[in-house]
Amino acid sequence: MNEEIRRLILKHALLNAIRHGGRADSKAVMGKIMAERKDLRKMARELAKEVKRIVEEVNSMSINEQRDLLTKEFKDELEKLKEERKISREDLPPLPNVEEAIRKYGTITTRFAPAPTGALHIGQILRAAMLSYLYAKKYNGRMILRIEDTDPRVIKRVYYDWIMEDLSKLGIKWDKLVIMSDRFERYYEIAEKLISEGKAYVCTCSADDFRRYKENKIPCPDRNLSVEEHMKRWNMMLEGHYSEGEAVVRLKVDMSHPNPVLRDPPLLRIVDSVPHPRTGYKYCVYPLYNFGCAVEDHLERITHVIRAKEHEHNAAVQSKIYEAMGWEMPTMIQYGMVYIEGFKIHKRHIREGLRKGEISGWDDIRLPTIRALLRRGIQPETIRRLAIEVSLTPHDIKLSMETLYAINRQIIDPKANRYFFVKDPVELIINEPPTPIEIKIRLHPQHPERGFKLYRLKESPMHLMISKDDLNMFAKGKEIRLMGLFNIKVEEVSEKKIVATYSGDEIVKGMPKIQWVHPNMALWTLVSKPDGTIDKGMAEFYAQYIKEGEIVQFERYGFVRLERNEGEVLRFVFLHN
Repeated sequence: MNEEIRRLILKHALLNAIRHGGRADSKAVMGKIMAERKDLRKMARELAKEVKRIVEEVNSMSINEQRDLLTKEFKDELEKLKEERKISREDLPPLPNVEEAIRKYGTITTRFAPAPTGALHIGQILRAAMLSYLYAKKYNGRMILRIEDTDPRVIKRVYYDWIMEDLSKLGIKWDKLVIMSDRFERYYEIAEKLISEGKAYVCTCSADDFRRYKENKIPCPDRNLSVEEHMKRWNMMLEGHYSEGEAVVRLKVDMSHPNPVLRDPPLLRIVDSVPHPRTGYKYCVYPLYNFGCAVEDHLERITHVIRAKEHEHNAAVQSKIYEAMGWEMPTMIQYGMVYIEGFKIHKRHIREGLRKGEISGWDDIRLPTIRALLRRGIQPETIRRLAIEVSLTPHDIKLSMETLYAINRQIIDPKANRYFFVKDPVELIINEPPTPIEIKIRLHPQHPERGFKLYRLKESPMHLMISKDDLNMFAKGKEIRLMGLFNIKVEEVSEKKIVATYSGDEIVKGMPKIQWVHPNMALWTLVSKPDGTIDKGMAEFYAQYIKEGEIVQFERYGFVRLERNEGEVLRFVFLHN
């Protein structure tokens, strides 16, 4: 097969992969090729083999590698793809069974159901929260925010508020708030109904004993006791006669079922070791995840559940609860996992770091939590756009933070004013400058209406400060442009000082450009970075007018967000380049 055809396959494989979260489909690629080159139909069998090979090769790459290759080999196609996405960005793929849901319930209803075990992170938000919200909005439906607080051993009171704060900051508006600990009496009614109908029972086996029964596919001795006995045990559970681990309500399914999770799964258990942060010691019988989830989805008439494919086993258990109660199950839409490269995204890793003192808080800028990302300056619109981009693909997706940054950059670049910052300042002495000199530098090069920064420099020789990182650009006899000022010719270079002379005002194409500050008109500045380091340097005089919380661009350094202006020191957090 010739190189021209291979490039054609590669082009369509890359385009298909990028459109679908990093996973190309061989059939779809084949269809595109046949539509573009009808003359290739006669060699379809041979072509299909090569398509399969190239698609597998493309799917082995990260989505960023796919984009890089498309940029390198097919730049025009990338531009077309960008234009296509501008037009269709808001067009989420349709949800299944929408018309049926509207016919039955009058509207579609989605839900986002976090547990108050820590601050929300981007993995939770991108799909489970943001897509549930956007789909409800798309179909003029409802979204329920459900806080799943049914394990008092791992939840904290403050996280309830944080969940609502973070969602609000992202622009996610829920139609109803449900807190599961408010509805325990309802769970008890349904559990009692299942027990009284012989569809559930109270198991008093030890965890180890039940595990053996489960592995050997045989019923535990409690399973076939009378309904009356199980109702008695149920009441004893509610009255506190059993301690933690001594009694569990189980759904009767089939102890010989081929799927181990369906061998009489647990529904409710006892927790009496700690008080609940909202209800104290009022309850000792707590619903387990699958039972509480199934009951709540039914009570709130949830029509579509959008969640990660890791919940496949949970969905199987919930379907059995629905079946036992005679309820109709919602449409389950399961998507692949989103992995953020460079982050241990799970909350347990963050909690461990907090306890060890390695992390300063849930908003530590090294973390992928929503609180940390917003603190750095990631825009809510960025997260919304990224959620639409990754959409509901069933495949796992690996994202680098650069993907997030690229979207954020498009949003903030037109808004962020420009300032000079020199890291690790080094003195620059300029002989024979054209003083006195008055210069005006725009706050934003594309927005003259925002005003300018005015400097009047009179001294000769002139003393300025430049970044130590730029020392490698200096060599005797080399000419360099001081941004917004003039050109200099280097005379002498050392690690502590550079001596140069004025060499003209003309902007010369290809001449290196660097930022600078005047030491008598500069503020000491600290920039905290996501890798845990702090860059120290000097920002220009006009940086003192930046408002706390404002995002600006330090020229040739990156975007930063001002956290605190302490007069003598400006404290920023680094966002991205």
